[in-house]
Amino acid sequence: MSNPAVPSLVELVQKLSAEVGLELRAILPAAELDGDVIERFDTWLEAGFAGEMNYLNRAREVGADLRQWKAWTKSVALFALPYRRPPGGFRGGGRVASYALGSDYHNVIGRKLKKLSRRLQKEGVCEATRPTVDAAPVLEREWAIAGEVGWRGKNTLLIHPNHGPMVMLGELLLDCELPRWSQPKTRNATCGSCTACIDACPTSAFNAEYQLDARKCISYFTIEVTNKPIPLEFRAKMQDWVFGCDECSTICPFGDEESDFDADWGRHPALQQLSLEDLLATYEQDFHKLFTGSPIRRAGWEGMLRNACVVLGNLKKGEKALKNALDHESKLVREHADWAIHRHAQLDAMR
Repeated sequence: MSNPAVPSLVELVQKLSAEVGLELRAILPAAELDGDVIERFDTWLEAGFAGEMNYLNRAREVGADLRQWKAWTKSVALFALPYRRPPGGFRGGGRVASYALGSDYHNVIGRKLKKLSRRLQKEGVCEATRPTVDAAPVLEREWAIAGEVGWRGKNTLLIHPNHGPMVMLGELLLDCELPRWSQPKTRNATCGSCTACIDACPTSAFNAEYQLDARKCISYFTIEVTNKPIPLEFRAKMQDWVFGCDECSTICPFGDEESDFDADWGRHPALQQLSLEDLLATYEQDFHKLFTGSPIRRAGWEGMLRNACVVLGNLKKGEKALKNALDHESKLVREHADWAIHRHAQLDAMR
């Protein structure tokens, strides 16, 4: 995508974006995605690789033209916020995906996009706007690729040339026609022959380069599937991942010298306060209060207790808490506590 002299209107959007803590990465017309993008997405869905994420069908209905969702849309502004930080999780063990260590990215980016919307309206740039952050029928990764924000990595994530795969995406739909524009590149790169992300996956969730079977992904079954058992064949392979997984992101050579963005996202106090043993003893109402403002609530109370049992089993910790969980009101938690206790015995036998 060429980058002629930046039109003054784009400069205004850039300026207003910076004032609310965002960096404009690209602007595209509302109808931009190639037909093969939707065809590839359809093929992936039809193969069953999305598992129970039925909400993805909403994006299929919108397809390549955002006007199918919001008829007044003429342009879309694209944003990407880096979130690389030191690893972390629960006190005493139990790793959490880096993006979920602090404030919910939906709220953080969403608030910034709403502020930008008001600024743009005040300046008379547009009238109708619609911020989106990973909770709307928008194929945001595909839009980011189309806008040359980054490229499709072999781990299926967007790879930003400087920040790597650890970026959160956001979009702002606008009812005005803005010039098509993309941020000038600081470097040209691709994945090349590297397969580090595929090789690092603990559960072999990649069927091929650029193709993920979500049903085998730790992030999928620790977050998306909240009311079912974790498949037996994946429990030991979860290692100490209690919410999500960063393996295919942190191994990526892009962004490995990135700055620490911990201060931008914060650390949720519940993670510093609780151990997995403490988590197993929480009641549902207390769980939701403790994790207010955290992405961890998405996994649900039962789901997180289920995950905690598996991780305690793999870490060979929390025997007393696991035995207490054998009497838990949730059948799902009881079953995973029982597995964890047997996992302790299995690990003892392997010594």
